[in-house]
Formats: sequence, C-alpha cells, structure tokens
Amino acid sequence: MLLKMELLRRLIRAVGRYPWVTLLCLLAVVAGAVYARTLSARSDGQLTEPLKKSKIIETVYGIGTVTATRSWQLKLGTTLTIAEEFVDAGDEVKKGQKLLRIDRQLYTAPFDGTVTDLPFKPGETVPPGVMVTSVVDFRDRYLLVSMEQQGLIKIKRQQKARLSFDTIRNQSYEGQVDAVYSSSSGLFLVRINLSHLPEVILPGMTADVAITVDEHDNALVVPVAALDRGQVWVKREHGMPTAVPVRVGITDGALAEIISGEVQAGDRLIIRNRLAK
Repeated sequence: MLLKMELLRRLIRAVGRYPWVTLLCLLAVVAGAVYARTLSARSDGQLTEPLKKSKIIETVYGIGTVTATRSWQLKLGTTLTIAEEFVDAGDEVKKGQKLLRIDRQLYTAPFDGTVTDLPFKPGETVPPGVMVTSVVDFRDRYLLVSMEQQGLIKIKRQQKARLSFDTIRNQSYEGQVDAVYSSSSGLFLVRINLSHLPEVILPGMTADVAITVDEHDNALVVPVAALDRGQVWVKREHGMPTAVPVRVGITDGALAEIISGEVQAGDRLIIRNRLAK
C-alpha cells in the first residue's frame, strides 16, 4: 500500500514538472476508450446473417371506420304528426318507394337502400329537428381513417391499402386511398375506397389498416437493431469490428434500407447489446 502511494506521488510530480506527460496520459485514456468500445462491440453483440438485397415495403398503420357513401335522414322544420307508415325499420326499399306520410305530405326513398330508423308511430307528434326516419345504402361503403400528422404526410392518392377486421379472422381486404384531407374539427383523415367487401361488414365497424407508402426492389437492407446512431458495426473476415457511417432510406419496422455507406451484400453486422452501450 505504501509503495502504491509513493508511485502515485511521483506520477503527480512528473505531470506537474513535464506537461507532455499529461498529454500522453490523455491520449492513452482516449485510445483505451476507443479500444474498449471496439471490444464491447465485438463481445457484447451478435452477428447478423450475411447482408443481401431484397424488396422492402414501408407501411403506415391506422384504424378506420366503415362508412356508407349514401345515407339520408328525414327531419322536420315544424311540429307535425305521423299519419301513416308503409315500411318498418330494417326493410330494404327501392328508389321512389313510399316510406311514410306526415300530415298530407308523402315521403319516398331517395335511393335503393335499407330503412335504419323509424322511431315514431302513426298518431305520434314529431318535434322539429328530430330524425323521423333514415335510409342507408349498405352496398356502397368506404373506410375513413384518422391519422397522426407524421404518418399522414407520407400518404398519397391511389396508394394501396390492406384492412382486416377482428370479427373476420384470417381474411384481409384491399382498398385504395381516394382522398387525404383535414376536417373542420382539426382531424387528419384518409378516405379509402373499398371493393368486394362482404355484406356482413356494416357501417360503424372498425378495421385495422395498413397503407403502403413506398417500396423499393433490390434494396440493401439491414436489421433496424443493427443501426447505432447513424452507423453500423461491420465484422469482416480476420478483422476487428469497424464502425461504418450509413444513410438510411425507407424502413418496414424490422429492416432498414441502406442508401449510402461502405456496406455491401455479404457483409455481416454486429447487433450490439443495448444494455451494454
């Protein structure tokens, strides 16, 4: 112990007497830190499979609500009495078919559809502004998706979408982005046209939506987990791990496209242990 203390005192005196000793000490510390980081990258991580080129697809996700393209509601401007009804709620009707008579006024279906509401009975009085009946066309539907701004800026018309419903397992449906806009309430909305939906999918149901915003063929891809603050650690045969700066293109969440950097197909990367960083 006394010997160690004596050596430490001599080192301190040497540093004060010879400034270049301080510089050498600092260089040694820096070199040691770099070497330790390299060893850490080698020992605290796992090697990927050899890199290869493949197709990568970037997708934006959201939740949408099935909405009827055509719906109609009848509301009155004054207090009137239901005189006669010709249909019941749930009936399918044709355009022009009689629905009900209020006082002397006859009302007919504006298009082919289904009567979804008929809350009043003949002889009852309807106050102004209250819905008397409604007709919905269930055959023509679209999906309305509320998106966050970050995802919305990547979405454009005619992009492909795929949707699935919890109530229909192992089945997905295709759609296409028809419009991207903001509502008066400040929501960012995406309208997706649908095709070949089964009749059991009704307005008001929700679906998980995946919109393809970009895709590249023959792209050099790396695991997202291998990215380390703008660089990747490359382990080539008979060599130490090397930190290589890279630029990233699109990503699918698990893989990322490399658009520049000294990385090539066949290289193996080191996925470092995040807890060891």
